[in-house]
Amino acid sequence: MVGVFLSCLASSIVHAEEMKKLEEAEDIKKLAQQVQNPVSDLVRVGFLNGTLFGSGVNDHVLNNFNLETSNTRRIGDWAFLNRLNIPFPYLPASAIPDKSGSLTGLGDISFTSFIVRDESKRWFKGIGGIGPTFVFNSATDERLGLGKWSAGPILALVKQPHPWVVGVLLSNIWSFAGDSDRRKVNRFVVQPILNYNFRNGWYLTSTPGITANWKAEDVRNRWTLPVGGGVGKVLGRGERQPINIRLQGFYFLEKPDRAPDWTLQLKFEILFPDTPDTDD
Repeated sequence: MVGVFLSCLASSIVHAEEMKKLEEAEDIKKLAQQVQNPVSDLVRVGFLNGTLFGSGVNDHVLNNFNLETSNTRRIGDWAFLNRLNIPFPYLPASAIPDKSGSLTGLGDISFTSFIVRDESKRWFKGIGGIGPTFVFNSATDERLGLGKWSAGPILALVKQPHPWVVGVLLSNIWSFAGDSDRRKVNRFVVQPILNYNFRNGWYLTSTPGITANWKAEDVRNRWTLPVGGGVGKVLGRGERQPINIRLQGFYFLEKPDRAPDWTLQLKFEILFPDTPDTDD
């Protein structure tokens, strides 16, 4: 009798542990979908490092380290999202004409604000966001920035048919102030979003940033078209602070003269899934 009781108790413990693991896996899966949604109400802090290979006639290696943060305020079905990006570009000595040494510093800071509504259970069956984006003339050296103050609209459309997350970001910015000797800015960006999620937090991803410089003097230098993708993983939940790690590589099928041939991007984010402010 005691043996039967102990057997049942052990079975119950094993079942409880299995259920806990399944619940944690489900939490991780949902969190991964939030991470991949550019207009989710997920608060996050981290960095994106992009290393660019094959730039210029001497195949320079450039680097751009970006500090990124976002915060959210939710009011009913609406969410107000703010995204801040602070870049720190690096230019090697070989890429500087006067060969005065390598150069690094603060680049042009960008800020984006979205008004978002979740229509995934209504007519649109997805999530949409729209707002302004600003690029500040904040570079500490003219070679690290555009020399212009710029702004424009940005639109996001996202759907999440399990296990996929698909969407697109569309924006265009125009310069309105800055150094009169620098070229005016009129730049279009479209970023497709394609992710496939596995049960344990791993996911496949592709988020190429396709750009068009409408002010390019030569049409063949107008477009930048990267192709590629990578892999990511969301780690931690419950008692552990969750993080997101993602690695992507892109080859540029179309690019301006002397632009890099390909790039490798590493993203690291600390996630705060339960902290956004809410008002009923």
